[in-house]
Amino acid sequence: MKKSIAVVLLLFLSSIIFGKEKQDSLTMQSRPNILIIMTDQQTAAAMSNAGNNYLHTPAMDRLAANGVKFTKAYCAQPLCTPSRTAIFSGKMPFETAVVGNVPEKDGNWTDSILVMGKILQDGGYKTGYVGKWHLPLPTAKISQHGFEYIKNTDFLDYNDAATPSYCARFLNENQENPFLLVASFLNPHDICEWARGDALKMDILEDAPAPHLCPPLPVNAGIQPNEPMIVREQQKVNPGTYPTVEWTDDQWRQYRWAYNRLVEKVDIYIGMVLGSLKKYNLEKNTIVIFTSDHGDGYAAHRWNQKQILYEESVRVPFIISKIGVWRPTTDDMLVCNGIDIIPTIGGFTGVKLPSYLKGVDLSKRIVNPSYQLRDTLVIETDFADNERLLGINGRAVITKDFKYIVYNEGEIKEQLFDLKKDPGEMRNLSVDKVFGKKLITMRNYLKKWCKENGDSFEYQL
Repeated sequence: MKKSIAVVLLLFLSSIIFGKEKQDSLTMQSRPNILIIMTDQQTAAAMSNAGNNYLHTPAMDRLAANGVKFTKAYCAQPLCTPSRTAIFSGKMPFETAVVGNVPEKDGNWTDSILVMGKILQDGGYKTGYVGKWHLPLPTAKISQHGFEYIKNTDFLDYNDAATPSYCARFLNENQENPFLLVASFLNPHDICEWARGDALKMDILEDAPAPHLCPPLPVNAGIQPNEPMIVREQQKVNPGTYPTVEWTDDQWRQYRWAYNRLVEKVDIYIGMVLGSLKKYNLEKNTIVIFTSDHGDGYAAHRWNQKQILYEESVRVPFIISKIGVWRPTTDDMLVCNGIDIIPTIGGFTGVKLPSYLKGVDLSKRIVNPSYQLRDTLVIETDFADNERLLGINGRAVITKDFKYIVYNEGEIKEQLFDLKKDPGEMRNLSVDKVFGKKLITMRNYLKKWCKENGDSFEYQL
């Protein structure tokens, strides 16, 4: 009797959110396909559906118009390999010990942690991965990662342009099979090369227009008072990563122009992948998860690249869609793409998951938007010069309205921001006695969280 009531409630709620004619999409009568589309280094604000008028992203907008856009989604760590390892393991970087960029070498991924592809393969799904890899295990070791169709993973010119074709082949060959497909794009990561004046890997950009024709600087473009100086010190000793230290406002405006164009280029390729879903009549039984491995400074705080714990570097796009089936909604629940994607896939597919996963199943939230899954999130960073760790690490505690950042080095280690009143993180409240109680609350939360989760992060105030 209780089970019958639960089923009726599920159907009722899904009819409110997605339309009565599509109720069967959440009843598991047909195992849904899963398509994960990833970009690289895309900040959450770099979509036209996010209100950004300086670029146009019709493919990303289409996903937002057919699903749930989570507006407070964060990466586990703002660096490529740690973030990707989190996404495909469901565990935080401090748990996997992958806190910097490490080689794609056998033995770097412990056998005790299952890879997403293997989990879905064992659950009866056909599995494919196309595009940028940058995970700490060889692509050839299919027995471990579980992606039986794996293509276009080497760094070559125009990788992104080839990814839609390889994806189309996989979709064509698996029209009758439930599948997991990852379409992993490199851009807008080419902004790193653009900032250095190097040749771009994926595409060609024309010269930037005059600065006055480029997007304006963000309101938080300056370096704010009471910032931990350790982040600027390491920025200055890594000119290859941060060639922007002495840039003028005009150069930063052109940076934002170039970044937007790279986002638009990858959006075109995303549109091609979505076009293949339609071509092979797979849209209505495919759940699309769109995200990025981390963000980019985007000229805020005079910062390019990632690693720092400011919003632009750690906030990422996160949209879950079912094209032609779901209605557009937004959700401001705190999400971590690093630990929440695998539990969410399990919720949609019914595939058995490892018991050690600590992320949340967002399918529950999608069915019932009032279902509270998380009110506080902890993420991390480890500054590195590619594969060389610099010994500077930090944590951020994020709640609905506040964010606490602390680093293990430097004279000023802490930052506290009221994200509701100060979304640009321009006023560090940790030095304001009025917020002393809130500061202590955040410190204590982090200390307790680290102890409960086995995180050895330490710092001395």
